[in-house]
Amino acid sequence: MGQTTISPFQQTEDKLKLYFRQMYASENDNSIDSLNSLIIEEFSSVLKNPKSFYCAWDSLNMIGQIHTEDKKLNIYSWYVRNSKGKFSYFGYIQYNIGTRKKPEVSFYPLINKSKGMKNPEMLNLSPENWLGCVYYKTYVFTYKRQSYYTLLGYDFNNDFSSKKIIEVLLFDKEGVPVFGGDFHLELQNVKRMILEYSAQLVISIKFDEKLQMIVLDHLAPFEPMFTGNYRFYGPDGSYDGLKFQKGSFLLQKDVDARNLQ
Repeated sequence: MGQTTISPFQQTEDKLKLYFRQMYASENDNSIDSLNSLIIEEFSSVLKNPKSFYCAWDSLNMIGQIHTEDKKLNIYSWYVRNSKGKFSYFGYIQYNIGTRKKPEVSFYPLINKSKGMKNPEMLNLSPENWLGCVYYKTYVFTYKRQSYYTLLGYDFNNDFSSKKIIEVLLFDKEGVPVFGGDFHLELQNVKRMILEYSAQLVISIKFDEKLQMIVLDHLAPFEPMFTGNYRFYGPDGSYDGLKFQKGSFLLQKDVDARNLQ
């Protein structure tokens, strides 16, 4: 019997799978950094190839992968945790400016600049100035032929609190990515929603087909004395909704989501 030929993309996937497993098993910072450097080198090289756009990377289930239904956008993101429990984030955007049959890929590394970023919920950001997280879900909304790629991201933050981020990614007329949408909340307008809560808990953010809105757990302090101390925040049993209207998200309080899909 002849030998089975392994494609270059499969070879790269096998390498990446090995590097990620070794990195997440390691407790040595030098080893972690070296393996992450290998991951960056391999991943960035292959993602610049337009033929990689439709690769599923099925075995890389330890990272965040976004593949939009319109076949225009892929986002890959992952975390690195050092021996002191500090997290950092890395990622890439592939944006198809060609056609479905013949993709032409714009490639953007995501550079985490969240450390020291003041009031990130108020800022328009870019791939070079990125609020790091792992993206795990996307919902695509459209208005006036503009696609609003609405991303759900997770930030491990620290031992006491976690964060979930509701982010909007837009592409301007030149195809340049911009992170930042319009969220009209109860007290202010922001560019993204950042939900911080106890690291011991889990919160839900989902698109509800019946309500036609993103529905999320309403967070509140366990006791009034903990107001503003987000390590003591969690779901209070009620839900809020984000309704997409004319390019913006409008917050609706206390939505009826007892049959949340």
